[in-house]
Amino acid sequence: MVLRRFLLFRHRVKHWMPLLLLLAAVAYGIGRGCDPLDTERPTGGRERHPAGSTGATQGTASPGAGAGVKAAPLPQRLAAAEGTVVRVRDGDSIVVIRGGVGIEVRLDGIDCPELAQAFGMKAKSFISGRAFGKSVRLVGKGKDRYGRELAEVILPDGRSLNRELVAAGYAWWYRKYSTDSTLEALEQMARKARRGLWADPDPVAPWDFRVSNQRRPGGGS
Repeated sequence: MVLRRFLLFRHRVKHWMPLLLLLAAVAYGIGRGCDPLDTERPTGGRERHPAGSTGATQGTASPGAGAGVKAAPLPQRLAAAEGTVVRVRDGDSIVVIRGGVGIEVRLDGIDCPELAQAFGMKAKSFISGRAFGKSVRLVGKGKDRYGRELAEVILPDGRSLNRELVAAGYAWWYRKYSTDSTLEALEQMARKARRGLWADPDPVAPWDFRVSNQRRPGGGS
């Protein structure tokens, strides 16, 4: 009786053995695919990156400390800086308070008569009446050799103070340092209309005046 049962058990085991082995192989494969200790495998379709990396692929933020950090925009401080005019030195040189700091600003592309020249004080008065105490925007152009900030000064109503001076005949187009064709055209119109300094039959350019007086350029340099 015992022998008969043993033979029957061995027959059943032999019959089911291939199926058991197949099930064991499948279970082993599934277990390897879900192994939580397999840290080398990428998850979520994204490649892992070392700590502190920027997230690798373009347009994708890195995990961890870098998540949510966007690329900084191009510097725009000078291109859209705002400040209040607190001093007018002469026709083309002002002081602007920006962020609690006084900034020396040289109006770019123009050259006004020196204060000792004819129309020098009128140029200063013109700029004072339009800009002193006003909040202006500075379109930065760099710095001049004296460290002043070169800029186009935009008035509250959107007009360019640089161009207003030339159009009114209180500034020359500074052709040596500027290629602004608009300033050139405005000067030509002021000349023809004999506005401001162009009413003088023989106006002296500020740069020539400075050379003839053999002194360091003032605000109009």
